[in-house]
Amino acid sequence: MSVGQEFWIVATGCPKDSTNSWKDECLNSLRSDLSLGSRGAESEEGPWKFDVPDGDRSLMFGSFDNLIRLTDDLQKYDGQVDGIVHRLERQYLEMDPKAQFQIYQRTAKSWIDFSKYIRNWQWDEGKYPKTRNIIELSTLLMQVLNKIDEEARNKVAQYNEYKTQKGNLAKKEGASLASRDLVDVLTPEVVRKKGDSDDDFIVTEHLTTVVVILPRGTDAEFLKEYEKMHENVVPMSARKFKALDDKDGNSLWRVVMFKTAVEGFKKQCREKRYMVRDFEYSEETYRKLAHQREQIEIAVQQQHKLMQELYKAAWSDAMIAWVHVKALRVFVESVLRFGMPPRFASFIVLPKPSKTTAARSALASVLGRHGQSHGPYSGDKVGDAAPDEGEEYFPYVSFSFVPFNVPRG
Repeated sequence: MSVGQEFWIVATGCPKDSTNSWKDECLNSLRSDLSLGSRGAESEEGPWKFDVPDGDRSLMFGSFDNLIRLTDDLQKYDGQVDGIVHRLERQYLEMDPKAQFQIYQRTAKSWIDFSKYIRNWQWDEGKYPKTRNIIELSTLLMQVLNKIDEEARNKVAQYNEYKTQKGNLAKKEGASLASRDLVDVLTPEVVRKKGDSDDDFIVTEHLTTVVVILPRGTDAEFLKEYEKMHENVVPMSARKFKALDDKDGNSLWRVVMFKTAVEGFKKQCREKRYMVRDFEYSEETYRKLAHQREQIEIAVQQQHKLMQELYKAAWSDAMIAWVHVKALRVFVESVLRFGMPPRFASFIVLPKPSKTTAARSALASVLGRHGQSHGPYSGDKVGDAAPDEGEEYFPYVSFSFVPFNVPRG
């Protein structure tokens, strides 16, 4: 099913003396009109039965006052669930651009495409027992949805925290020497360390090594004057780390000096626009950082996989709940419009965008003759038993929804 495809859920009252075969005949009449989809029970273009419990297996609702109250409540719930489902859809695609949106069947313990699920939809008695009245069922549905939403939000916050940690530890590839972490530049493969006086980093009780970044073209000038920048700089100690120039032509040097000279040397460097980077070379620090990066990468990959599984399951559960909210709305509106006992036929139609007017006409022709109101309200407003001025009216109950609305990459 394509992104943006609108579904219509429609319902009409059944004749008092009708049998179940009447619903089949009604469905066949809908399928005979090409503006309503393609012919055939297995067609992915509909129409299909939407088997909302009625008759002897009807949902429990108590009084008509309960139904009237639920018309507004369910409309509000419908909008809330719409937002949750499509937010999960978007986040799942961000996590996995090739995500397969499927529905998990608890009874069969298998995943199926949404199109197959909706074609064969049945009320889930295990999740939403019909022994509860519809007010309780609507409350239960929203509790399930809010729990799904909260869990997804908490998990994505945890995942983002891992990604932040990874970003904080990541190498700044391509950055200048001034902004890169020097532990990624002066690595054990680059730094000479054999434990003698020719090591790149000399650190003793009195001596230390300072790292300096020189702008492009200042090497010769620096070599002429660095020994004069402080009396306690070790002569001839300047050494360039080769092949480490950045994209701006800055170069990296080291200078050995007495520890007492460091602050004065830094001040002189600032005045001459040389940059001193505070850095203590440690192979142990490098190895520890490499290990941390490896561990956080593993953690992020594990969390990413968990998030994919979470979103797959969360979207499935949310969509199942949303379809049941739609079923409750169909039930409430149908009983209010067509009266007692609850006896109505509901269907799902996938109208072609270019044929919506023709589809409405066909629905009115097939369903309208059975849609005369004989409940407490006589209006034919879409999705509500009590009509308001300015609303669009049809001679049948009608709701719409868009299962998928996030563009695919």
